[in-house]
Amino acid sequence: MVAESPLVSIVMPTWNSMRYLDDCVQSLLNQTYSRFELLICDGGSTDGTLEYFASLDDKRFRIVSRKDSGLVNSLNIGFSHAQGEILCWLNSDDVYLNNSALELIVEQFQKRSEIAYVITGNAMLSESGDVVRCLLPWIPQPPFSYKGYSNVFTGGLFFSKSTWRQFGGFSEKNRFAFEYELIAHLFANPKAGVCCHSSPIAGFRLREDSVSGANAKALLDERSKLVGAKIKEPTPVLHQLIRLYSYFRMGLLASLISYRKINKRLPVKHQNLNDVIK
Repeated sequence: MVAESPLVSIVMPTWNSMRYLDDCVQSLLNQTYSRFELLICDGGSTDGTLEYFASLDDKRFRIVSRKDSGLVNSLNIGFSHAQGEILCWLNSDDVYLNNSALELIVEQFQKRSEIAYVITGNAMLSESGDVVRCLLPWIPQPPFSYKGYSNVFTGGLFFSKSTWRQFGGFSEKNRFAFEYELIAHLFANPKAGVCCHSSPIAGFRLREDSVSGANAKALLDERSKLVGAKIKEPTPVLHQLIRLYSYFRMGLLASLISYRKINKRLPVKHQNLNDVIK
């Protein structure tokens, strides 16, 4: 008997998201891997966000909350409803850049049953949706440990349900850099993760009014507290060297060169990124 393909649970926090929502949702509907559920956690939208989801009439889309006490709370609510074996979240202004994104992630988990998490290449998008830079993440390799630098973006972070249970959920005391709590938990075991590096999988939009954009100083302070080390921007030389060492240990130096070549051809509309990569 052929085993059923794993269900992927995608949590999406929303709040008056209509400006970018269709772009985000279309990147989901275009996926070649269709066995996913979208868990929508709305913070009380008044701009037609919930009506938009209702109009799609897609049974894979479930509104699991219509009120929350903030972004972190909405994510905890969403993951508490997740029925899938593979979990992730995608903010409502972000997109999947590759129509095979979920298929590639599922393949990674199926190759090695012991995998706890997968990180992927990602891209920074302008507010209008242009790709302005592609980023290759890394997992700090022994003898070095995670100190808050890794180029990991939440839309390019996937983890098993059992790993989420071990983590126990986000502390709702954190408001701006909460994802670093999860990344630090995952990277405590570097051998349990893999990097899907062939091309950028997800894009995150740079917006001045986003949680990170509007609270840059508070985010940096909270991030430093969560990882137990002072975070500085730009990245200090020592951590740049640790990054190159980790790329080497992970076999990603060729991918790093490839990403740098891609960046020389930018900007480009995110829908056309794969044409640039070819």
